[in-house]
Amino acid sequence: MKFIGEGVLIGIDTSISMLRRDFRPNRLENAKRAASIISRELMSRSMHTLISVLVFYRYSFPLTDLTDKLNVIEDIISQIKIMGKATAPSNAIKDAYLILRSVPPGYYKRIILITDGGFNEGVDIVTSATLLAKSNIELDILAFSPIPKKVKDMIDEATRMTNGVWFESTSVEEFFGNASKLGERYPD
Repeated sequence: MKFIGEGVLIGIDTSISMLRRDFRPNRLENAKRAASIISRELMSRSMHTLISVLVFYRYSFPLTDLTDKLNVIEDIISQIKIMGKATAPSNAIKDAYLILRSVPPGYYKRIILITDGGFNEGVDIVTSATLLAKSNIELDILAFSPIPKKVKDMIDEATRMTNGVWFESTSVEEFFGNASKLGERYPD
């Protein structure tokens, strides 16, 4: 199927573990930069793209409506701060699903989560991916290393179910390179 556009929801993990400094200056600052890289890459393609941003930890909260205005996206990304303890990606997936329902017909739908993979609250990500798979919404994940094997297995299953991809990055350079790959990725 040929798509006339793409609707993308970028979810940024704002749990307290994102303050870890193993990726200098810390994981959150690198996640924000990666979100900007992804947004710029998406907007530079020939396909019309609408982007929304949300933050998640135990809860999730959308920060923007779907927009094709890069300055709006980058401004909101720059203001993101740590929100609290625990990480429940299922809440982000649920809210992203609800936002992506408003994407116009003929648009591809995709969720990109940027996280350190400390999934310790809420519905598991595989169960959440079931909803996405039935709704033709791709799930992609950009993650900081290390990720526990149990979580890796869940991410593998969830992204496979939705025809998505995921990258585990061991350095800041690799993290930003993987962010660029996600932004360049065209719908299949």
